[in-house]
Amino acid sequence: MGPNGQTEQGGQPDQAPAGEPTSEPQSGGPSRREQMEKARELGERWLGQLQVMIEEAGKTAGPVLRDVAAKAAELAAVAAENAGPVAHRAANVTEHVGDRLASRSKDLAADLRKAAEAARAQAASADEATDEPKSADESPKN
Repeated sequence: MGPNGQTEQGGQPDQAPAGEPTSEPQSGGPSRREQMEKARELGERWLGQLQVMIEEAGKTAGPVLRDVAAKAAELAAVAAENAGPVAHRAANVTEHVGDRLASRSKDLAADLRKAAEAARAQAASADEATDEPKSADESPKN
């Protein structure tokens, strides 16, 4: 193990196959198996500490999240209450504008029809003026 409790990555041989004795390092330190066991225990201890930290964070975060959710719900309710009258006013304005637009459109359509009828009448009278009655001599013979 290193000075901070972590396992060192040396060129030590892996675990010996079953039935063979494990070799001890030349320096008289712990075997590879002991290092792995200590590393596993250290990892389990860290994992346990992490689990406790997560549980504590969950316990303290729960009430805070509920408060935030409650405040969001209150803001949504206020927005909904304020939106109702605004929507009614917008609907009333739309109704009045729509009525005025419909009235103007009807008047415009009537004016366009009158102008079109007058143009047709004028064109018809112009055609009659250019068409002189044909004499019997000019009538087509069958």
